[in-house]
Amino acid sequence: MARCARAIALVGLICAGAASAQDAVSYRVEVALDWKASEAGPDNPHWSRLIAVAHSGRYDLFADGDTASSGLALVATNGRVSVLRAELAEVQRRRRAGEIVELPGIATGVGRFAFDIALTDRFDQVSFATMLAPSPDWFTGVSGVDLKPEDVWLDQVSVALWPWDAGADSGPDFEGPNVPTQPRQSVRLLTHPAFLTEDGMRPIGRATFSRRP
Repeated sequence: MARCARAIALVGLICAGAASAQDAVSYRVEVALDWKASEAGPDNPHWSRLIAVAHSGRYDLFADGDTASSGLALVATNGRVSVLRAELAEVQRRRRAGEIVELPGIATGVGRFAFDIALTDRFDQVSFATMLAPSPDWFTGVSGVDLKPEDVWLDQVSVALWPWDAGADSGPDFEGPNVPTQPRQSVRLLTHPAFLTEDGMRPIGRATFSRRP
């Protein structure tokens, strides 16, 4: 569990009991999101389609300081998942990804996604993304949540979700037209007033991964 302890220190994971590794397991993923309308935000916050993937450690959906892929940039700017789905299909072809899951969007800013995803010894990490809509190019999600550290499947992992800027659009407001950023900037945590409090940046949700019996 030492690796899990390091993860807790880095990204705020909450790890519960574990079970021995096996060929395939299923996890229930519950994503609770909380983006309320405010003076600093839009009047109609909502969420785009969510796309998730099981994968190996040889794939990253996003990382702080890296440039977003074309697929992730489109999720963040328009809520469209088709290009990212095609990118993930190529990752599957290269044997770096397993199951891909897509869910319809949520019509309100406060809501919940829930889905099951199959993992294997080869594909033991989960990533997902969904757009904060409307917005220039903001999204939330996780990248590379490892559910089998030290070769054991964890019973439960809980991860705080943060707002991210994909670095792909320089639009001035929530409802305005897209203004592509050239050259594209790196993915970074979003420090917009809509997500800041007196105590600093607040999470915009939480994802909980629970191992199925």
